[in-house]
Amino acid sequence: MIEIMMLMLLGNADALFDLQLDVDDQFEVVAELELKFEELQIKRTATEIRMNVLFSEYKQYEIEEEWDNTKTRQEFVEFASREKKNEWRVEFQDLKVMVKEYKELEHDIETAKVLLASMEKDLINLTKAKSNVVRYTDVSVSLSKNCKTMLKYDLYTNCPTIQELFDTFDNTDDTVSGVMVDDGFHDVKRVDIMNKHWRFYDTFNDFNLVMVDPDASFQRASVNVEIQAREFKTLSVMGNNDMRSFNDGAYTVWKNFKITDNCKRILVAPDMELIAQAIEFAKNSCNGEVELLESTVVEQKTTPHDFKKWRDSPALVYQNWLKDAITNNKELRIGLD
Repeated sequence: MIEIMMLMLLGNADALFDLQLDVDDQFEVVAELELKFEELQIKRTATEIRMNVLFSEYKQYEIEEEWDNTKTRQEFVEFASREKKNEWRVEFQDLKVMVKEYKELEHDIETAKVLLASMEKDLINLTKAKSNVVRYTDVSVSLSKNCKTMLKYDLYTNCPTIQELFDTFDNTDDTVSGVMVDDGFHDVKRVDIMNKHWRFYDTFNDFNLVMVDPDASFQRASVNVEIQAREFKTLSVMGNNDMRSFNDGAYTVWKNFKITDNCKRILVAPDMELIAQAIEFAKNSCNGEVELLESTVVEQKTTPHDFKKWRDSPALVYQNWLKDAITNNKELRIGLD
């Protein structure tokens, strides 16, 4: 709660958006841990069943060792008894490792869920603090820090350059807003002519300004389209709009496009067509549709059977039945052998 109050005092317009991204990431962490836990349950159950079967077979051979067997049969029974016992020991060592991992995974899931609940509580509090926001129709287009770094050091990337973005989307007047000059790192940067030059365009009727590589003052008074260095996924397209709830064991993941609740910031993948649609979406006050918006439904695998404790397994029931059957058979053969 202290962190939320500090964000409010600092007036961080992007805090809600960043927190929602963190919540989305944490939700996926929990989902992955739960899936891993279910898979470990299946593996552990299968190991315990094999151990029960091996134990019942070992006990059967152990009992048969006391019978009046032929020499060949006795040697086979003793050998089989040792083999089953050794196999059981191998499975037991594997089970010990699984039990340790099982306990660690339980702790990790509990910790991750507590963190997720805390983050979601902070998200609700911050959402309430961000009411009555102002919508903008002017648009600033900029590169993320990762894009800038990769372009600066001439690394392989799908990020467009500032020059490409300027030539494609910028509609400023260079006699007012300045020109682009070589930045010395394989790209260009804007050189302003005057302070708050963007106010000049307020005199135009029905004109939505799109400025590439804007200054900080214009960014604060516009919708910020920020181009990411790679494709990404999110569990909600619009801010904290809750699209993470399960439906028949599945949830929706959206690709390469995310917006804050107040339409102040839009994250988009490095795709020129998608960037163009993001700019139009911003100019329309975040109304309309984004044609290239993709989504997929993620289905979680379910455990095919319930986890069974050792003494409740069918193998142990069979083992007890077999033991009784052998005992009864020996009693019936008294005086016949």
